[in-house]
Amino acid sequence: MKKLADDWITKGLLDFEYKKYVLLAYLQFVEKSFDERKLYPPFADLISHYRNVEALKEGKSKLLQSFPKRLNHIDIKNFEMFFESMEKDDEHAQELEAIINYSLEQMNGRLNIGKNIFESVEKQLVIESIGVKALKDDEGLLLIDQDYDKFYHIYKYRVSIFETAHEKVRGLQTDFIESVKKSIGSSIEQLKVKIINNMKLVSNFSTFRIVSLQPVPYNETLLPIVKRKFSAYLAGK
Repeated sequence: MKKLADDWITKGLLDFEYKKYVLLAYLQFVEKSFDERKLYPPFADLISHYRNVEALKEGKSKLLQSFPKRLNHIDIKNFEMFFESMEKDDEHAQELEAIINYSLEQMNGRLNIGKNIFESVEKQLVIESIGVKALKDDEGLLLIDQDYDKFYHIYKYRVSIFETAHEKVRGLQTDFIESVKKSIGSSIEQLKVKIINNMKLVSNFSTFRIVSLQPVPYNETLLPIVKRKFSAYLAGK
């Protein structure tokens, strides 16, 4: 099962064994992707599902607080009344709680696997500036250099900043230009000049190379991690 509906817990039959079957079928696909070191989109989807279940758990707790109470006993001496929640007798609520707790535990284990893959790939990336660069790095060229690949993958990037209700968010837009075969007789600086001339860009157009030493799937793993690391790199300069 490649996809899991956002409302998979609350939709249909509320039965622990059935929901367990649905969840494990989905997680089996996630594990297979991780075994092949393919992070995206499964990793992002899993994070989203985990947050949804967490939100459901939090919402359930708030819901239970509003459940009707029944009088349990009265302490005449101290003039106190004690109540208990009627939810304790609700089998559906108990079933839901079991599903939520099981789901969080199972998802968390797979999230840790995905996180370890992400971090191992991110740590081995090397970012370097090529030649003279512009005063601002909000726009430029990005060359992805897989150490085990015969080609440079070249992108034009642009940093955009937009405001939400609470903060300013940086975004990195990349447009693929071309893949150029590596040549012993041509330096990376010469390649930069050639690309700039072909695109009729200014001579000091900022250009960065990101080297990856680890063989991982390009579109499903390397490219998304490169974009995230490069965006953080530019923000920290």
